[in-house]
Amino acid sequence: MVKHTSSSFTDTGVVLDKQGDWALIRRLSVYIRPFQTLLMGAAFFLGVSLFLDLIRPLLLKQTIDRVIPSHDIGVLVQLSSFYLATILVGCVTLFIQNYLLALFGQKVIYDIRNTVFTKIISRTLQVFTKIPIGNLVTSVTNDIESLRTLYTDVLLKLISSSLLILGMLVSMYFLNVTLALVVTALLPLMGGTILVYQKYARRAFRGVRTKLAASNTSVQEMLNLILLIKSYLAERLIERKYEKISQEFLDAGLFEVKTFAIFRPIVDSLFFVATIAILWSTNIFSSVTDAGTVFAFLQYMNKLFQPLKDIAEKYNSLQSSLAGAERLLPIINEPTIEKIEADTIPQAWLPLREIRFDHVWFSYDNSETYALKDISFTLKAGTYTGIVGPSGSGKSTLLGLLMGTYRPNKGHIYINDCDLANYPATVIRNVMSYVFQDSYLFKGTILDNITLYDTAISLDQVVAAAKQAHLHELIEKLPKGYQTEVGYLGSLLSGGQRQLLSMARMFLRKRPVLLFDEATASIDSHTESLIQESLRDLRQSATIISIAHRLSTVRDANLLLMIYKGQLCEAGTYDELWAHKGLFRNFVEGKLNEEG
Repeated sequence: MVKHTSSSFTDTGVVLDKQGDWALIRRLSVYIRPFQTLLMGAAFFLGVSLFLDLIRPLLLKQTIDRVIPSHDIGVLVQLSSFYLATILVGCVTLFIQNYLLALFGQKVIYDIRNTVFTKIISRTLQVFTKIPIGNLVTSVTNDIESLRTLYTDVLLKLISSSLLILGMLVSMYFLNVTLALVVTALLPLMGGTILVYQKYARRAFRGVRTKLAASNTSVQEMLNLILLIKSYLAERLIERKYEKISQEFLDAGLFEVKTFAIFRPIVDSLFFVATIAILWSTNIFSSVTDAGTVFAFLQYMNKLFQPLKDIAEKYNSLQSSLAGAERLLPIINEPTIEKIEADTIPQAWLPLREIRFDHVWFSYDNSETYALKDISFTLKAGTYTGIVGPSGSGKSTLLGLLMGTYRPNKGHIYINDCDLANYPATVIRNVMSYVFQDSYLFKGTILDNITLYDTAISLDQVVAAAKQAHLHELIEKLPKGYQTEVGYLGSLLSGGQRQLLSMARMFLRKRPVLLFDEATASIDSHTESLIQESLRDLRQSATIISIAHRLSTVRDANLLLMIYKGQLCEAGTYDELWAHKGLFRNFVEGKLNEEG
């Protein structure tokens, strides 16, 4: 098997070291060990099945050599009974072997699937912005399914076929050395054919996997944006775009089919060549005179080339599975970047006294193009801070830094004089709740989306949070109340209802820092006033930071931060900034342009 040593980036966003087939299989063997007892049991019954396959031609040879000349019915009954017994026992062992192997494969894939999902979900948000989500979906579904095939069908079948070939050859040499040498001479030709084939097979299957991921990504993106497509009557344009992607997928599939179509007929033709060679040899070499031996050889020949054909077919599947393994292994082997379990809040953060930005600079691509430049301010606990400024000025980036989604290139962010650079993002997020401009809901019930599937949260707690978000009365009017399905991405709820649900999710957790990213933009004025009333009640127990879409929502904020072109230009109360007649006033009056 050819060993690949080059490296490249996969569409899953990690470096891929292309390796030889057995190197990939060895790296996957760690998942086999916990269930090796099942594998050994399957291997035992496989051995029994192989033994039964090997003795059947010998029973037929005995029948021809002993029964036909003598017409001895007793011997015929005896040999027939043995032959029938091998078939019956073979059926039982085949069932047990298949059951144990399927059980083994399902348990192994269960572990791998969970490992891959954990590795993906623990990645930082920056990684997800660079990788098409459809590619990750392909890894969790198609690539893992290809590994299931590898474990339950391909590897053991390749091993059993190889052992069967070895057993057949031993039996052939036992029967007749001359004819066995004729068969053995053809095996290097088969080996050479496999070596040539494997050079093209992995490339073909890797191409299919890549194009499948591209197709999945495209379909997912287009369906998520179906409202936009419909609004602009862009169906035909999107169809043409997808046709191009689909054509590339077709081309990759046709290359795969062509590769296998060339290989399989060669294997079939070798069987006929071997059969003719045996028949000619019986005429050339006088030592071969036993009809039973010739018949047994033809039986072994048929059985010999069947596993060779199986190897050809399973090698097809092997290359497909290993192409999937090449995509999965970098994910499996990468370190867990963020813990999924929430870390406890450091004692030094309690009680929370202040949040401080100290000369913070941030660039998305680590270049000199900074989204935020030299930001410094201090927020006292229990205060309400509004962040205002034009779109693209860096407001959401600032909250992302506070949440630990991003890390400063220069400068520091402190909670109670503790530098957040020394803490994982999960610790930071354990003291903060974030309500986004767009509400994010899972397919499930209202209760599921408020609790995020945390069964330890009681219904009374959920109801209290929903009342605080002024959502309870709306839920009560629904036929199934809190068990009402929200639909895909919350499609069965209105935009305002989805955002109120996000608010309830935040209120439920009672965290000391609340972050709002234009969270009331999709709520009507009456509901917004009710939410603002709820937030005023929280001011003494929580520190609130809000990016303002409507300036009326931050009119009574303790502090306003005016962000413009990534810089903190002005800070003060609403009245102070208005009286200053600077950038803030220009912004409010709609006079703020690129020049300021």
